[in-house]
Amino acid sequence: MLNIYTNSIFYKHDTGFGHPETALRLDAALAGVDRAGLKDRVLRDGNLHPETSRIIHKTHSDYYEKELEDACRGGQRLFHSLENPISTASFAAAHAAVATSLAAADAIWRKKEVERGFVIARPPGHHAERAEAMGFCFFNSIACVAEWLREQPGIQRVFIFDFDVHHGNGTQHLFEKRDDVFYASIHRYPFYPGTGGAGEIGIGQGRGFTKNIPLGGGEGDVAYMRAVEGDVIRAIDDYRPDAILISAGFDAHHRDPLGGMHVTEKAYGEITARIVETANRHCEGRVLSLLEGGYDMEALAASVAEHVIALS
Repeated sequence: MLNIYTNSIFYKHDTGFGHPETALRLDAALAGVDRAGLKDRVLRDGNLHPETSRIIHKTHSDYYEKELEDACRGGQRLFHSLENPISTASFAAAHAAVATSLAAADAIWRKKEVERGFVIARPPGHHAERAEAMGFCFFNSIACVAEWLREQPGIQRVFIFDFDVHHGNGTQHLFEKRDDVFYASIHRYPFYPGTGGAGEIGIGQGRGFTKNIPLGGGEGDVAYMRAVEGDVIRAIDDYRPDAILISAGFDAHHRDPLGGMHVTEKAYGEITARIVETANRHCEGRVLSLLEGGYDMEALAASVAEHVIALS
């Protein structure tokens, strides 16, 4: 069974006129859920996880949460760089994105209410580093979930698969020295944020537990499916994780204005189906997916529809 999670506070994160990371993305993603016939699986404005601040402090630096909160409350319009516009409600939205993701993980792995979940939240998270906001991202939600999962009995190894067109530098940064969280990414390269070369495989104890599959601009379904089948699935089978997380960015779609790639929504469905099949072999089919990028509204709706069908 699949649950889909969202919250009305996500609409209040105001990025300003013309910014690609807009609240319209929530409507597009929810339209995709509706197309998939799964509208009744959407849980809105549910309980936020009580350990959110503790997990944020475990994932990010000690002062980072307060720095963002003070910037939003103080009326600042940018946080750390020009690419990160904020409003007075941005802290609440970013905090709720983590809290919603943790609540979804709790339902899957601790309460065992469902096998899979998809979180439709904004702002996204995978570019956020320990003490640095980047690429529209403030708190790294998927990293926070991985940290929480590692505290749960019986979860020794967590696998994160990121198929956003942009490399998840923040997630890699947070786990590259560890062997208990495996990070694998398919992305365009060279491209923003400049990281994600094939030679980046982890550091020290984490060496061999980061896998980057960089693709040139203009690649499409064939290259993505080859990478999934030949690299990602093999890595999951070798690692045998207790939990699988997905950073689901849909900006490699051929319609997306930022990606420059040629992936179709059907391929996103096939990629997701392969991950679910692999999860069935290793972790009772339990998968949590978090929305990352995707900036063409029709492409996002179509891709989310295929993604949640495969998850369900």
